[in-house]
Amino acid sequence: MDTLCDHSVSNQKRSFITTSFVFVFLIFLFLISSPISARVSLVASISDIKYIAEQIAGERADVYGMIRGVDDPHFVMTRPDFLVKLSEADVLCVVGLDLEVGWIPYLQQQSRNMKIQKGQPGYCDTSFGVKILGEPTVMMDRSMGDMHIYGNPHYWNDPINAIQMAENVKNALTRVDPLNREYYEGNFTTFKKRIIQITKEEMKKMEPYFGLKVAVFHDQFVYLASRFKFNANLTIEERPGVPPSVRYMDQVISYMIAEKIKIILIGPYHNPKYAEYVSSKVPGSMVVTLPVSVGAMDTTSYEDALRLSLQKIRDASDKTK
Repeated sequence: MDTLCDHSVSNQKRSFITTSFVFVFLIFLFLISSPISARVSLVASISDIKYIAEQIAGERADVYGMIRGVDDPHFVMTRPDFLVKLSEADVLCVVGLDLEVGWIPYLQQQSRNMKIQKGQPGYCDTSFGVKILGEPTVMMDRSMGDMHIYGNPHYWNDPINAIQMAENVKNALTRVDPLNREYYEGNFTTFKKRIIQITKEEMKKMEPYFGLKVAVFHDQFVYLASRFKFNANLTIEERPGVPPSVRYMDQVISYMIAEKIKIILIGPYHNPKYAEYVSSKVPGSMVVTLPVSVGAMDTTSYEDALRLSLQKIRDASDKTK
């Protein structure tokens, strides 16, 4: 009788061990086949890249933007939290073309994070594959102001370029988190469709304004102008980053009057006094501030910033006819 009981207990133990082993094995299979992984940490230099990265990364990453939409990306005061975020980052996304040359390289070096250095999988230059405008044709030096030797870096204002930026972000996320490749690809496809649709809608609205001539304070709207077919080649800055002389501004005033240019575009972080001086000398003209980046002028998305920019240009044109 005792033998039978012992045999029964032994069978129960073996059954329990077998069941436990199967259960643990199934959990192991689930873990190795599941796309779930630790969240990626992505740091973006500007708010537009942050927004684009959020659309692509979705719930798979924590996205941190270093500056706001109202900040000038040329001149940034670094903060201790920048280093903290970069030291922990899996991906760093930048505009490139030396736009952030005064602050990003220093932070990269000080972060001691090899994953986000140039040439590493976690480094993402969102200008890759973008058709760059304004590449210099002559040798330049610092006496010419804050010149960009690789061309105009404000390419994100063209929505088609935003698609290329999103693809670059997607590729960077995939490099560091290959298990979620399909997830990132799906989000990219959705974002691309949305941007193509808004570009078509805004292009149609801009048709009556094709060929419109505007002046700008800083040469940052050339991509927006190129895409939506208006002219923004006259700058109030004599040299980038250098306050214009009165003599130069008088030349701009004469040209605006002769060419019947009535609109001056500026960014939210530029001192408006130079544009306002010029406008005060050109009858019927006005200064118009565009958001430039996500977060400026109460915009909460790339699409909002684009719509608002183009609407303000159309409204200004209607008012100054």
